[in-house]
Amino acid sequence: MAETLTDILELFTIEDVGGGSFLGRQPDGRDRVRVYGGQVVAQAMMAAARSAPTRQIHSLHVAFLRPGNPASPLQYDVTTLREGRTFSTRRVSTSQAGVLIMEAMISFIEKIDGDDYQHPMPDVPAPETLIPIADALKPYADEEYSTLVRNQAFEMRYVDLPPRISVDGQPPAVAVCRLWLRADGEVPAEVRDDPLLANCLLAYVSDWSILDPVQIGVGKTWQTLDAMASLDHAMWFHRPVDFSDWLLYDQQSPSAIGGRGLGCGAIYNRTGALVCTVTQEGYLGRLKRRS
Repeated sequence: MAETLTDILELFTIEDVGGGSFLGRQPDGRDRVRVYGGQVVAQAMMAAARSAPTRQIHSLHVAFLRPGNPASPLQYDVTTLREGRTFSTRRVSTSQAGVLIMEAMISFIEKIDGDDYQHPMPDVPAPETLIPIADALKPYADEEYSTLVRNQAFEMRYVDLPPRISVDGQPPAVAVCRLWLRADGEVPAEVRDDPLLANCLLAYVSDWSILDPVQIGVGKTWQTLDAMASLDHAMWFHRPVDFSDWLLYDQQSPSAIGGRGLGCGAIYNRTGALVCTVTQEGYLGRLKRRS
């Protein structure tokens, strides 16, 4: 996983190789055993947008089919499925060495006037009253939580206990895990001025913690589960995102059963504007039986 905001944004520069195909680079990472899902989603968004430059992305639905190899380039093949008066729909097939690892359906819309309604942002403590995730997880740094502690792209502050701390206490009545996040440092002008680039960054970060409430609900972290992998990911983009101020990621899990757990999230700007809605189902593996 890329560690700085500059590293992440560089991943969104994809190479056009012709015929509706694009190549996405990999970050110069360490300790990576597979490609980070948020990276593949964001690069697929950039590829799809090349054929719909005058329209804005409003939704995406992704199926993760196989783990990606972090040492191999990613190829994105874009197919036009619909080009209507209001909507454009693209399929993006992502592969490595001819092996399909992800399928995405990405939809764009012509800017139109319409009614405006949203669910209000939850009433939670202000981010200034909370401690950074790196400080919260310092006692667990030797348990392979170095990615979050090492992260320099975003500052993150949990409203509720993060999974590693929560599982040591009493199980909560509701599997909720809310956190504040913002870009660590100045946000580049291209992100402020380009809605597509901002939404790609939003897609990238949306995959970091969406399964946190699932772990809280089952009372286990990814370290003690049989497995933990993303099966699919969906997003609906509602309003502009401002990365220069705090964003609230309101996450919950309504269910985990049969080796699968569902995470649902809503991301709000500090002003209370609902920026996007996120869902992801994760594979948790088989229940470990005691011998």
